[in-house]
Amino acid sequence: MSPRSRLGAAVAWIVGPLTYLTLEGIAAASFPHYSYAQNFISDLGMSVSPRASLMNTAFCVQGTLFLVGAFLCVSAVEIPRARLFLVLAATNMAGNLLIAVFHSGPSGMAWLHATGAVLAIVGGNVAILAGSSLIGGWHRTASVALGAFGLFSFACFVIALKNQTPPAVWERCSVYSITAWELLTAARVLSRRPNLSRARARRA
Repeated sequence: MSPRSRLGAAVAWIVGPLTYLTLEGIAAASFPHYSYAQNFISDLGMSVSPRASLMNTAFCVQGTLFLVGAFLCVSAVEIPRARLFLVLAATNMAGNLLIAVFHSGPSGMAWLHATGAVLAIVGGNVAILAGSSLIGGWHRTASVALGAFGLFSFACFVIALKNQTPPAVWERCSVYSITAWELLTAARVLSRRPNLSRARARRA
């Protein structure tokens, strides 16, 4: 991977999650009585939210920059899992765009919002698992742990929805595992050049 690609991927994976978390925080602070533990993330993007446009922008920025970083990261790596990682990152982006455009609630398009949530959350966390071998070392273990935790949290979120128990914490865990991985990977890419040739040799 060229230094320019490494830097570009790191910047994308820093700017994306930090922008997302910042805009989410502003939207939440503007929403009366909003609770991170009780209210869904998508509530911040609905028309009742005073800063809905900021939250929907956050979804778009996060999904787009996740894919941009993935493309830059794997552009020089010809291994099957790298291509799978890129496809899953694109799935995550598509899901985030659907979430931003189609909102939850009683509207007839709510199913598109739900579809987007599945694509973004499941696609993003499985992308983490697929991308775990691109760098190696302790980063691989951390990637597997974050991806598994995100998928576990999403399963708990679905179960909580069916049982009508508070699911918001599980939803956030399944989303924040992705943003945490981006920031961790950006730090790893900037601190040390990934041995991608070795990863390629293992997959040959």
